[in-house]
Amino acid sequence: MPSRTSRTPGADPAGSELDQERLLSAAVRLAGELPAARAVVGVLRGGSADHERAVTLCRRLTNQGVRSVELSPVPSTERSPRAPRSRQRPRVHFLLYAGGSLRDQALRAAALWDLPLLVERPPDQSPSELIGFSAHRRHVIGIHLPGGDLDIAVRQATITCLQPHAGSASLLLDNEKITAPAEQPLRIDLTVQGSLEVHSDAFATRRVRRLRYARPWGAYRLDIDGTSALDVRAPLRVEPMPGRLHLLHP
Repeated sequence: MPSRTSRTPGADPAGSELDQERLLSAAVRLAGELPAARAVVGVLRGGSADHERAVTLCRRLTNQGVRSVELSPVPSTERSPRAPRSRQRPRVHFLLYAGGSLRDQALRAAALWDLPLLVERPPDQSPSELIGFSAHRRHVIGIHLPGGDLDIAVRQATITCLQPHAGSASLLLDNEKITAPAEQPLRIDLTVQGSLEVHSDAFATRRVRRLRYARPWGAYRLDIDGTSALDVRAPLRVEPMPGRLHLLHP
């Protein structure tokens, strides 16, 4: 009998139970097919209200002989807003997202750690059979920070100056050099084709393959997928990372 799981308000209870069964069956099958002697599944929990869902999945995986560990989607802006080096790859073979309110953060964690993620299909896609799953890869935005650190955005990154009267920022859009007022936010979207779409009130929208952003002084904030992530002072580079996000769907 399916275990009870916490549910998102407004969600269909029967659909939630079926989602959990599909995820569990696919995770058990995938763990059994991996070459590792005993594969370890990293179960990504959602928000605090969704914690029970992850606990239930871990327990049921254990009952079926599959090792698992509960993980928090990273980067967690509440715990380490300025510490990308703390986001070390966990010792697991693939990730499973238990569902809830932090889907984008789960996708970002999988791309950042470069691990496959087993996750329910979007609502507009039909599920496969209970024991099956499909796979595909998605582009993400790679953000190269000072010191060689890497951060990742699944959909969008925004650069906002933190100081008034900030002067000018220097941008290199592919091979085009632009000087723009630093107080104007710079929004970078990922297109379906995998290019960057750069938006600013200071110039017309550009579609490019790479971007470099630099300022001679002061700090600016880097928001990732709508969440405040980092305060950065040095130049950064932004470029698409084709196929970095590896998704598995039951």
